[in-house]
Amino acid sequence: MAQSKKSLFRRISNWLHLWLGLISGIVVFVVCLTAAIWTFRDEIVLIFTPGQKVEKKMDNVFLQPSELKRAVGKFEKEIAPKGLGKLYSLDYRDKDKSCLLTYGPDTDGNYHDLYLNPYNGQLLYHRLNEDKITKFNDFLRAGHRFFWLPRPFGSYFVGTNCLLFLITLITGFIWWYPTKWTKSTRDKSFKIKWKANWKRLNIDLHNVLGFYTLIITVILTVTGVVFTFRWFDDGYHWLITGGETRLHHPEKGISDTTLLSTSFRYPDDEIWRRFIQHQNVRIKYPKEAKDVYTVYINPTTGHNDLTTWYELDQNSLAIVGESKYAKMSLGQKIYRANFDIHVGTIGGMPTKVLASFASLVGASLPITGCVIWYNRKWGKKRKR
Repeated sequence: MAQSKKSLFRRISNWLHLWLGLISGIVVFVVCLTAAIWTFRDEIVLIFTPGQKVEKKMDNVFLQPSELKRAVGKFEKEIAPKGLGKLYSLDYRDKDKSCLLTYGPDTDGNYHDLYLNPYNGQLLYHRLNEDKITKFNDFLRAGHRFFWLPRPFGSYFVGTNCLLFLITLITGFIWWYPTKWTKSTRDKSFKIKWKANWKRLNIDLHNVLGFYTLIITVILTVTGVVFTFRWFDDGYHWLITGGETRLHHPEKGISDTTLLSTSFRYPDDEIWRRFIQHQNVRIKYPKEAKDVYTVYINPTTGHNDLTTWYELDQNSLAIVGESKYAKMSLGQKIYRANFDIHVGTIGGMPTKVLASFASLVGASLPITGCVIWYNRKWGKKRKR
């Protein structure tokens, strides 16, 4: 009888919420659960990978790149008898963290990550290719992004289910919204009765937690679907920027190949002197004559679409390319920050925790929703 009093709009909305939720439930559970853990991938590496922390020294400054490379030369044959290969990149991190030198590929195609004490050049940890922690994080990302299916099918499969989840969230809000606001409906909508029986508690966990995390979950879902469907990406860009023209990535610079020598004995030391005041600096080394040095400023705080970077001629060290994002509108900045918003790094640890909690709630919604559906369809019959 109560069902017949609902409008056609609400009946259709409730039907969509139920069946789309059941269809996408398993995928949503996996995608949200892996996201909740993968959000803290950097912290997982910091905790479980050896050689990450060093004693912070206020009086001493970091060793220059040439000094770190000389330190590597003293133990290179011990850890890599066939050689390490060329230096690929060098990361200076916080004053209480080791610096990271990545070499490779060597003659066997391997890459070597060397974590050194930036104050004395001591080797703290040698990682050959990917270790277990890296593989664990990659496993989580593969589940979140592709449901462990081959690309590009896995991406479309996850993206489609996330679109269904987005509709489920919207119809869930419509179902949650009371037709009349009374004290009883307010209590049911905003409060969890922890002392109620398990069926009532399950309903509250589904409805109340779903409501409180709705906005965050919608944002995480929308910013995720952007990576799958171009048409969705175009629509999202148009909505966020108000129809502004897409910004193209700045053109990459090249080194002047007519210059056969450099006036700098150690070019990377000169780069270090120019940029080390930023503390967190990554130097990517050139491989060929036309390649450049690329310097990333604070690369660990966000995605490269937001990271400030400069490209320097490998001989003259003149700037031949740089990120020019200062003139972007607010909408363009939000669009460029899409990855950081999606993974929760946009505001540091507080937004990471928020994104992880919302993802955990998102993972719980298919479970609590399925239990509600089962109890309403078969629970009473079993009781009789």
